[in-house]
Amino acid sequence: MPKSDSALVEAAAKFASELESYSRLGDLFLKTPLTSVKHLERANQLLAEIAQCEGRLQGAGQELVGVLAGARQQQESLSKGVVEHVPAVQKRNERLRELMDELTSVAGEVGTLNTQIQHRAGNGDATAPPTTADARDVSETALALSARAEALAGTARDAEFEELATQAHSLHQRLQAIGKKLAKAGT
Repeated sequence: MPKSDSALVEAAAKFASELESYSRLGDLFLKTPLTSVKHLERANQLLAEIAQCEGRLQGAGQELVGVLAGARQQQESLSKGVVEHVPAVQKRNERLRELMDELTSVAGEVGTLNTQIQHRAGNGDATAPPTTADARDVSETALALSARAEALAGTARDAEFEELATQAHSLHQRLQAIGKKLAKAGT
């Protein structure tokens, strides 16, 4: 529990304790019979204790009000900071969304590579090897997508989105390897 919370808890506990004492003394005073000298002495003693307790209760109440006011001021200050920080969070979310859209776009185009490779495989004959021109075309596409992924990794790193930068860099490396293998097959 933070220190300010413990001060609030302590002040509330002190007030509650004094209020309990006041209630107990007040009940005793009201129930004390007034039929003998001893009872009257006890009633006067309780009345003095009630007066002392009332003073302590008032002090504890003032302390509680002060601590509450401080806690409220701290909460308002924190609330102001939260509200002021919201635009920065929104801006970061927007930037992340832009970068994620780019990564999704690159990944989507990688998916079309598979279709492109299948269409070029000897008119539907999966056993026929691709032509060197087909391999070169797919290699160029893979290498272009690799360059986009590499640029995205750099942009994400500059924007301090390390997880996204790592994903984009990984995609770049895979596409680079595929593009180089296809380039060799196309020569």
